[in-house]
Amino acid sequence: MLLCALFSWHFTSAQGVLCTITGRVVDQQRRPLPGVSVYLNNTTGSITDSSGAFSLTGTFPDSAVLHTSFPGFADALVALDARHRKPLIIALAENKELGQITVSATRDRDLHTLANVQIDSEALFRVRGSSLGDALKDVPGLNASQTGPTLSKPIIHGLSGNRILIMNNDVRQEGQQWGSEHAPELDPFIADNITVLKGAASVRYGSDALSGVVLVDPAKLPEQKGITGSACTVGSSNGLAGAASARLQGAFDKSLKGLAWRVQGTLRNAGNFKTPNYYLDNSGYKEYDYSVSLGYNRSRNNFNIFYSSYYIRLGIYVGAESGSVAELQQKFALGEPDIVNSFSKAIWRPYQTVLHQLLKSSASRQLGNVGKIEATFARQNDIRQEFDDLSTANVAAQNSPQLKFQLITHTADLVFTHSNFRGLSGSIGVSGKTSGNIFEGVRPLIPNYRDYNGGIFAIENYSFGKFRLEGGLRYDYRWLRVYERDATSLALYNVTYTYSNATATIGCAYKPSNTLAVNFNTGTAWRAPNIEEMYVNGVHFSDASFDVGDSALRSERSWNSSLSVNWALGKFHIVADAYYNDINNYIYAKPSLTYRQLASGAFPEFDFTQAHVNIKGLDLEAGFEATKQVKLYSRATVVRGYNETIDNWLISMPADRFQNGIEYHLPKVYSLMRPYVFVENVSVLQQSRVPPNSDYVPPPSAYSLMNTGAGCALRIAGNEMDISFKVSNFTNVVYRDYLDHFRYYADELGINYSLKIQYSF
Repeated sequence: MLLCALFSWHFTSAQGVLCTITGRVVDQQRRPLPGVSVYLNNTTGSITDSSGAFSLTGTFPDSAVLHTSFPGFADALVALDARHRKPLIIALAENKELGQITVSATRDRDLHTLANVQIDSEALFRVRGSSLGDALKDVPGLNASQTGPTLSKPIIHGLSGNRILIMNNDVRQEGQQWGSEHAPELDPFIADNITVLKGAASVRYGSDALSGVVLVDPAKLPEQKGITGSACTVGSSNGLAGAASARLQGAFDKSLKGLAWRVQGTLRNAGNFKTPNYYLDNSGYKEYDYSVSLGYNRSRNNFNIFYSSYYIRLGIYVGAESGSVAELQQKFALGEPDIVNSFSKAIWRPYQTVLHQLLKSSASRQLGNVGKIEATFARQNDIRQEFDDLSTANVAAQNSPQLKFQLITHTADLVFTHSNFRGLSGSIGVSGKTSGNIFEGVRPLIPNYRDYNGGIFAIENYSFGKFRLEGGLRYDYRWLRVYERDATSLALYNVTYTYSNATATIGCAYKPSNTLAVNFNTGTAWRAPNIEEMYVNGVHFSDASFDVGDSALRSERSWNSSLSVNWALGKFHIVADAYYNDINNYIYAKPSLTYRQLASGAFPEFDFTQAHVNIKGLDLEAGFEATKQVKLYSRATVVRGYNETIDNWLISMPADRFQNGIEYHLPKVYSLMRPYVFVENVSVLQQSRVPPNSDYVPPPSAYSLMNTGAGCALRIAGNEMDISFKVSNFTNVVYRDYLDHFRYYADELGINYSLKIQYSF
């Protein structure tokens, strides 16, 4: 633990000393730790803010003990006395009892009563090379909505898409998140830490955070002079997928002290992926990403500028194409390609390209003991092009996209976080967003639009003894103008919508001992319909569907309550999160059970509609240290969705998922450090809770996968190299997942061998 504090002591009487203590709590890599409980003599307490800062004021005896407590890290006790005037430097040691993932009920930056999961850099290394959705699959409470083997979007507590907000380096990720095939446009290699907030975090992050937030954070810029870096390579047998990512960073001293920089880049590519029995034709991708960052941190001032570019060319599986309704129905019945394909790394029509650029600048200033003010501005440019399969020799048409979207978004945030005053800490802020989309294409899908959003929020936390209370309130306003053309006259006209509503949350946390923590949170949130849900009217070629929107859709309103228990007893540790979410005017794409026959082919139709639903569930994670070397872990995700409007089950809910494994940590073998081996089973039950005759194809059968792997670290030239090897689905099971839209047409992937190597210097 590294705790740098400046102490100011004032003598008042023989009974004690009036003491004001301020400081910051960070981990061994000097990263700030928000949400840490800090107590003096187990009476006056404080919680560190987003920068790890805290402040304590009280009257104590001449000698006192400072106590820090944070799930996932060892407690620290620091003895103080009135004569001690030097700043303290202490190190918070990480406690990794649960192996890959550290679960904390209080680590969520400004919201301290939501259940959440943090995936640190060590755990991220094990999932390097995966998409963001796939990287989060092992987290209890999370699933992934997929379209084939390459497109994946995270699901939190049964909800996905625009109900989950992704914060990319403290900037809300904005892109064309329309349809299951439009995955987040970011490079997971940027992240050094990913935190998932499970539950409505709308007060702090806006109305889109109806179900949760994924915080993707790069490492803090270095402070010590010199150049450091890392390089990571990933190779996989299935699809001959490969990835390489490198990072270089440094800091200056003397006249440039406080100035630091970082450059980072990633290359990824893959060919046709393979199920246990056949290849998925035209399912590869090519990806090129890079980012640069420059920061200044000196005294009370901090400034940072960040730029990232993400580009991918993504093949679309051709086995989903059908020329007629009869052929489409035959594919549904057959369930596999009628033509045997071979491996290829070529990508041809149909395919799509995505270019996402993010420019962020932020500045903050510490206002003495009063608090900190921080301003952030960001611009994002997202260009998506879709190239259909054409039967023409026209060169111009072959080189042109059939659809093109350009979404330009500007966001601005101003937040003031006040220091702890007698147990009270919190923040107040304002945020604004403007976005405009330009659509070009030879076939209709969505119209052009202009969107303006503004919000103001306040969050306060009060700590006393072993309790912590939290309350928050937010108000948002949205103005949306949609530009359309009359179907007959082609005259341009526009329609304007306005939405406004409040969001509120209240919660408490109770930690009676170092082995037990209980959190409860309840709140109401809302979400306005997005442009796709209202106006989509056309074919999504990448998931082979015809979608129809409804411009009369109303805003969703939810009431979400959650209870989290984190309990450790000796060698046993369990985390349980229970939740209940009641949503009025819930928007979803309902299979119409009809087909659209177009010149380009036949497609199943999905219509956006609304209903009153409730979604409840339980997330479980348990760890048991059988011996010093042997660790057992179990994870479970159980979701139940019910459609009150039709008095039947809600479609598109995740099936029950269970993961059980054993990990054996060997003693040091020669020069191998921290060697381990593991084997695990992932079982997903059949989703039987669906209304009868509600989908084109019944839910697939249950499946059970076996995974195994090993890893270690080496010391080379004074630096460390991490190695990880994994075999996924090593029994080559044939299966389909209910949350994969391509389950209509093909199986999931077969066996895959992957090797990851990361060298840090």
